[in-house]
Amino acid sequence: MAATRSTDDLSAAPPTLKERFLAWWEGIDVQRRNRDAEEDAAVHGGDAAAPGTPGANKHLNRKGKPLWTATRIEVVEKIWGPGFSSPGGDEFIPTIVKPLGLNPAMSVLDIGAGLGGATRAMAKQYGTWVTGVEGNPVLAEAGMFRSQKSGLARQSPILSADLENFTWNKRVDAIFSKEIFYTIRNKDKLIDSIEAALKPRGQLLFTDYVIDPGHARGRDFDGWMHAEPVEPTPWTVEQYAAALAQRNLDTRITEDNTDTHRSLILNAIQELVKHLETVSMDHDTKLAVVEEVEMWARRVAALSSGLRYYRFYALKPAELT
Repeated sequence: MAATRSTDDLSAAPPTLKERFLAWWEGIDVQRRNRDAEEDAAVHGGDAAAPGTPGANKHLNRKGKPLWTATRIEVVEKIWGPGFSSPGGDEFIPTIVKPLGLNPAMSVLDIGAGLGGATRAMAKQYGTWVTGVEGNPVLAEAGMFRSQKSGLARQSPILSADLENFTWNKRVDAIFSKEIFYTIRNKDKLIDSIEAALKPRGQLLFTDYVIDPGHARGRDFDGWMHAEPVEPTPWTVEQYAAALAQRNLDTRITEDNTDTHRSLILNAIQELVKHLETVSMDHDTKLAVVEEVEMWARRVAALSSGLRYYRFYALKPAELT
């Protein structure tokens, strides 16, 4: 388990949240550390590439383990709701995508679709045709299965794609993305591909973690940077504004939604803690729960230590005649 932080780390949370969770899972951390050491030795023995090196598998985390497994998917859906691996479920998507003015005549591309929860929510609630593309093949396969099960395989398919080298050969009315850009190293290439994929008067709406240059980056920010499953490369709001302007995309919204995002996380974790008191789980599930909660606790702490959560909305101009 991560070292105990100051009470300021989760200042927006009820004071006993983390203590309750730590007490509930007392002893699990020792088992996890021992297993991690054994697995790391097995993965990185011999000539295997270490995480973070050019030869490392991009679908592994920084410890050399798979980023996504069936167990982790089960855990995140319990936290965030069916089809979602991050905050903002079916009921919250309309608030996020409202500026797009979605309707059945529109085509949308969802970049970093995960399990496809937002992709299907837009299709179901607005009749829009939405294609989700996901960088992790395990998530993409699970997301497509959920679209098929929902009868939305044609209207909201989830496809696997290399987001670091992303291109799209069909123009769309809108592109949506939910906190995935901060994991992409070559953001300029991605934004080039986004601009090329948008129709004239097309719309881009995305949420992302950004650096707050006006806030000193403390220990919690550094802890987040070093412990995220995928090495983050966050930009500032100003960097995004400049990159969009360079592609002639007119930025209309740069909105700090940090407080809302933080509340969604803390409320979900509180509900999870209550749920855990009523169920029993196997060992692997317990470990997956611990790791997921620790990850989100670090993110909450970083949001008070130089990291922010923003929503961006930009328009592509009409073609010149």
